[in-house]
Amino acid sequence: MQEFWQKRRLTVLIFALIFAVGALGFTAANNYSAGPDLGRAIRSITNTSPVPPLPVPPSAVPYTIMVYMNGSDLESEFGAATDDLAEMLDSGLDSRNATVLILTGGAKRWQNDAIPETECIIWRLADGFLYETENLGKVNMGNPDTLRDFVKYGMARFPAQKFGLIMWDHGGGSIAGFGHDEKFNDAALTLSDMDKAFYEAGLADTKLEFLGFDACLMATVEMAVIASDYARVLIASEDLEPGEGWDYNFLSALNHAPAMDGFALGEIIVDSFIEFFENMGVADEEMLALSVIDLSKIAPVPEAMGRLMSRASSDLKQTNGGAFYKVAARRADTRTFGEGSPRDNYADMVDIGDMAIQLSDMYPREAADVLRALENCVTYNRHNSDVELHGLSTFYIYGGKSEGVPSLRTYSALKMNGDYTRFLHHFFDRLLRRHHENHDTPLIRTELVLWQPVGDEQTYRMAGLLQSPTKKELLWPSINGENVSLFPISEAENARRYAIPACVNNRDADIIVLFSTRYPEGKILGIRNYSGHVFQKGYDPITPGDEISFYRLETDFANPSRDKWHKSPSFIVSDTLFLTWETAPLHYKQGYRHTDICRNITHTPPF
Repeated sequence: MQEFWQKRRLTVLIFALIFAVGALGFTAANNYSAGPDLGRAIRSITNTSPVPPLPVPPSAVPYTIMVYMNGSDLESEFGAATDDLAEMLDSGLDSRNATVLILTGGAKRWQNDAIPETECIIWRLADGFLYETENLGKVNMGNPDTLRDFVKYGMARFPAQKFGLIMWDHGGGSIAGFGHDEKFNDAALTLSDMDKAFYEAGLADTKLEFLGFDACLMATVEMAVIASDYARVLIASEDLEPGEGWDYNFLSALNHAPAMDGFALGEIIVDSFIEFFENMGVADEEMLALSVIDLSKIAPVPEAMGRLMSRASSDLKQTNGGAFYKVAARRADTRTFGEGSPRDNYADMVDIGDMAIQLSDMYPREAADVLRALENCVTYNRHNSDVELHGLSTFYIYGGKSEGVPSLRTYSALKMNGDYTRFLHHFFDRLLRRHHENHDTPLIRTELVLWQPVGDEQTYRMAGLLQSPTKKELLWPSINGENVSLFPISEAENARRYAIPACVNNRDADIIVLFSTRYPEGKILGIRNYSGHVFQKGYDPITPGDEISFYRLETDFANPSRDKWHKSPSFIVSDTLFLTWETAPLHYKQGYRHTDICRNITHTPPF
């Protein structure tokens, strides 16, 4: 993706030259240097630079769209927020058709010469310029009060016929929530935080036309249930989003149909999102999914989910493991979003429709009810997955069982459907019980391991991991001459993604590798940094000068409880990194890594 980011930066510079021509003769009234970038398109409102009046009576403006832009490392490291601001400026939106307000903050630095990192500022987009309308000082974008105050300000100061709110940053699904503010210890907004902010902002009385998340993993039924009290339409992604996110040129559509409702605008947002990556020729490298949800029809979905999982809960109460194994096997096959390497986290979000389909042979009537409810409330849905996605996800504990207790505590506090919540607790209890009872549970995956002997005859470091069978059984993946292990995170018929645990520039991360028809030997997509429970949007590029070391699992086969992760010596990137395939050193050994239906991992002795 490095070349893609370079194209994006070039686009911003081209925009900046256009803006600079229009800005000649205006003096910046703030202390920010107006250099050859976004600063030329920004005016600070003072007595010498008056607020441009709205071109029509405020109440006649069709839309006020508020963008809660928590820049985070997306901006401080790669300028993703600056890119999207440039798209907004270039959209050609006529301010008679919509008022766009942007609250900027949450980043240690901004990749332009106009927006300060020391303060949070509300800007108004008008006629190709951003006007500073309010300086909030240094406030925490991960505090629900900041979100509340921004929404109240936007609706009071810029009334309109309809209101929209876009939440811009990372996302983590129903447990982790949204965003992280770099300047406040990566503070995030949970779903309960957003519920509080929306209620206190008065959205229960004056609903948003649409609530959008330009973030990963936020098209969840839990978010939709909460949002249904405050908005008509939800626009969000079930899956991880690319770092470039939405294409904000969608704003130009309001010039042609300013009175369109949230459903119509949502379809335009979805289409422009998908087509942006298709036009760039990288759609096959990205996980693309975006859906439009009618929040007035969301209630039947959790109700149907509760009825389905109530049947499963009844079966889990059986004393033998047969019913549990059947349910767990179907959970293992369910389309899951936000999986990581063994050192990363698991969001444990699943596609609700696929969850129902996997259980349809056991509970056909209840599964059909779930699918019918989804079809009624998801009005538009596009994706590039070869497994059908149905537009809404839910939390379903499995891979992240090591943090199951706090995760289920958070989920229970959301007060979602009682039957579904009880099922999660029953299923988690059986996952742990089968582990502690040490039963011979069925396997769901077997992989070939390459072991490097370390010291004595019982200690080895994992030098490679392959899915078997494979045409490269005798060759092992390596980067920069070092063997690496490929941990599966997303497996589909036409594209498979793997994570390599690493440390990049003193920050723990996964290096993501894609295998597809286009890249049968594998392509390194970039870096996904560990961000707590909130998932990074997109991948960071690997660039010359980066310092990289790999993590390798070290196992003492005489005492497996002493497993630990060993960090290899680092190297400095000097050129583009590639995945290559090499024969193993003669003194290395092989073995098998087994994953059972409870997601327990065992290794056979090296041979």
